[in-house]
Amino acid sequence: MEITDLMLQAAGYAREHSDGAGLTGFGWAELRGPDGGLKQFVPFTNLITDTGDLYYADRNAPLAGSAKTLSAITTGTTAVGTTTAAHHFGVGDAVTIAGVTPAGYNGSWVVTAVGGTTGEDAATTFSFYVGTALGAGSAFGTATGPAFGKASCMRLGTGSTAVAKNGAGAAIVTYAGTGITATKAFDATFPQNNNLGAGNGVYTVYKTSWSAGQVTVNGLNEVVIAVDNNLNDGAGTAAQTISRALLSPVVNKGASDTLAVTWNHLFKGA
Repeated sequence: MEITDLMLQAAGYAREHSDGAGLTGFGWAELRGPDGGLKQFVPFTNLITDTGDLYYADRNAPLAGSAKTLSAITTGTTAVGTTTAAHHFGVGDAVTIAGVTPAGYNGSWVVTAVGGTTGEDAATTFSFYVGTALGAGSAFGTATGPAFGKASCMRLGTGSTAVAKNGAGAAIVTYAGTGITATKAFDATFPQNNNLGAGNGVYTVYKTSWSAGQVTVNGLNEVVIAVDNNLNDGAGTAAQTISRALLSPVVNKGASDTLAVTWNHLFKGA
């Protein structure tokens, strides 16, 4: 708990202010030079957006999203469904299929993989284990998953607009990237959950690292956690952003520097 207190205080919280707040966030950015030495350590607090509130509620409920129209299902012990538009399903999501022939496909299944190279934002195929091959689909209905995809990436920007629950301050204001740079998936093994013990809450840890040559820019000032990993690289919108924070002082990332952002969302009841 002492370590947690130090991190909260470094990020501008005192325990008496954070306890009972419900849902808070804090983190830090580490800029390292080519020799691995720490050049800059920037702690930050964050505002969890309206989308973030809905995201956490939805992933716990979950709330159903809009039904996606199916155009094909291939046969096999692991079947592959194809939707006519991006489905935004993630691995581990429960998806309900209806209106399909053979009828054995109808019901709820767990997604084991999503197709394509553009991430969940644009994928139109998803795999699900059925155990016994049911035959190829001959009539198609719908597939319905959660209202929100999984948070899977961070984005960096240079804007200084104050953070807000919604509107302009709830998403990247001035995007820092071109190509696959400023939007990057979480590091392997993240996010992680940590139980602080009885009465102390639970926090989820997100981490994304940018290597040398990625996001070489002065004035990095904003960072967000986003739903869906848009590998086409884009600033995203408030509807995709569950949390946003400002960095102070700003981070100037040189071509040989590496950057790691570690971000914690603390769930603490009143």
